[in-house]
Amino acid sequence: MRNTFAQEITRLSIKNKKIVLLAGDIGNKLFNKFKDKSKNRFFNCGVAEANMSTVAAGLAYSGLIPITYTIASFNTYKIVEQIKLDICYPNLPVIIVGVGSGLSYSSLGTTHHSIEDIATLRGFPNLQIVCPADSLELKKLIPEIIKSKKPTYLRIGKKNEKNVYKNTCKSRLYEPTIVQKGKRICIFSTGNILFNIMEAAKLLENKIKPQIINIHTIKPINSMKIVKLLKKFKKIIIIEEHNGLGGLGSIIMEIAGKYKTQNDFININTGNKFLEGMGDLKAARKKLNMDSVSISKIILKLSK
Repeated sequence: MRNTFAQEITRLSIKNKKIVLLAGDIGNKLFNKFKDKSKNRFFNCGVAEANMSTVAAGLAYSGLIPITYTIASFNTYKIVEQIKLDICYPNLPVIIVGVGSGLSYSSLGTTHHSIEDIATLRGFPNLQIVCPADSLELKKLIPEIIKSKKPTYLRIGKKNEKNVYKNTCKSRLYEPTIVQKGKRICIFSTGNILFNIMEAAKLLENKIKPQIINIHTIKPINSMKIVKLLKKFKKIIIIEEHNGLGGLGSIIMEIAGKYKTQNDFININTGNKFLEGMGDLKAARKKLNMDSVSISKIILKLSK
C-alpha cells in the first residue's frame, strides 16, 4: 500500500500545487519521484514527529494541503497533543498517514504495533479516520480525503498486501461498501484484514455465504447504514486488526445499544493486552484467529 500511496500522491501533486509532503525520516527513496516532480514540496522532518505535525499545521493554516508520513505507531501515540490542539482544534486539513498499521510490523514488537490507534484518536472532534482495505481502495479514497479539507488520519498497511477489489474500486468516503451480498450472517471489517475474510468466504462458498461489509471510514461513521444491517442480520461478526477496546467493534456495539437492535455478536480482534512473541504478520494473524482458515471456522460455527 505504501507504494500505491507514493504513486498516487506524486500524481496528484503535479496537478495540485498545494500538496506538501512531510516525512519522519522514512520513505526517502520511496518519494524520489515526488521530489523530482514536485520540487521544494518534500520535507524530511527527521525523527521529530511532534515538530513535523506542528509544521504541518502551520502549512495548512497558510492554505496548503500538508501530508505527514511515518510509521503508524509513531504518527499517532507520540503526537496525541499535537493532533488534538494543533490540527483538530483549529480544524485544519492535515492528512496524517500512518504506514504499517495494525500488526504490519508485528515482528518488531510493541513499539511498532499500532493496534490502539483508532481508540486513541477517535474521540477528537473534527478528525476523520479512514482505513482502506487495499491499494485500489486507497487510490480511490485519497482524492476524496483531500477534497474534504478535514483533519484526517489515514491508516494504511505496509507492503505486499493482496487486493480485495478487482481492477476497479467504487468505494466512497463515508459510505460502507458491500463487498459480498449474503444471508444469515453479516461480517463487518476495516483495513486490510478484509482479504483474509474474503478468502475465508471462498472456503465456505458451498456451505454458507455471509454478507461482508467494508467499513473503510471509521469516523465519521455512517450509523444509519449500519443500523439497517443490524436490523436485517441477527448474527454479526466484527473483525479488525485492532485492540478489543475503542475500535470498530466498540463503535458497532455502541450503535447497537443506542438503537436497541437485537444481535448475536462475535468480535475478532487483537484482544486487550500487549502482544509479545507474535512473529511476522502471517504468524501473528494465525495466533489471533485472523487467518482465513480460522475465520472460516468461526463463520461456520455461528451459522449453526
